[in-house]
Amino acid sequence: MAYQKPTTAFLSYLSAHPEVCDRIRAAPNRTLLYAGSFVRPMWREIQLQQRTNPDLARKETLPDVLRRIGVPGAGYTSLLEYAQAVEKQVPWNPDGFMLWRALSAIFASHAVGAVSFQVGSDVDATKVFVATEVGILLRNPDVDGKTKDLLAYYQRCIHSGQVDINVGFISA
Repeated sequence: MAYQKPTTAFLSYLSAHPEVCDRIRAAPNRTLLYAGSFVRPMWREIQLQQRTNPDLARKETLPDVLRRIGVPGAGYTSLLEYAQAVEKQVPWNPDGFMLWRALSAIFASHAVGAVSFQVGSDVDATKVFVATEVGILLRNPDVDGKTKDLLAYYQRCIHSGQVDINVGFISA
């Protein structure tokens, strides 16, 4: 499948800069993944809850991490800004989806310890969580057992066609 130039340039940048990719990680026990919606999109719900919930405020989402990563030579102040700029220039399918899958794969592969989740409704194969993060986390030897138990549950829901999972877990 051919991707548009901005997408291939972004993916090439990641490939050429392993030192940038190595920084796409949350601190141990602070990874927070999300998918779907519950009242509003889950990413927005998390942003609102982080203002009043200290346990949730300590967790790190992929955008939180990307916002802190500089991108030398790319012309953007952060990796998040770069990804969002590319996303605006290309169609979501397949380019935008692949861009976020690549970043999410790196983020999930670097997770250590307990991983927290906010998973809402409409979580199907069109979501990066299903297409990428669940499988990578299940294979990640640095992720704890409770997280893998939850992932097995999510995987059963997905395989049975239950797209309205609506489960949240914030690790201690």
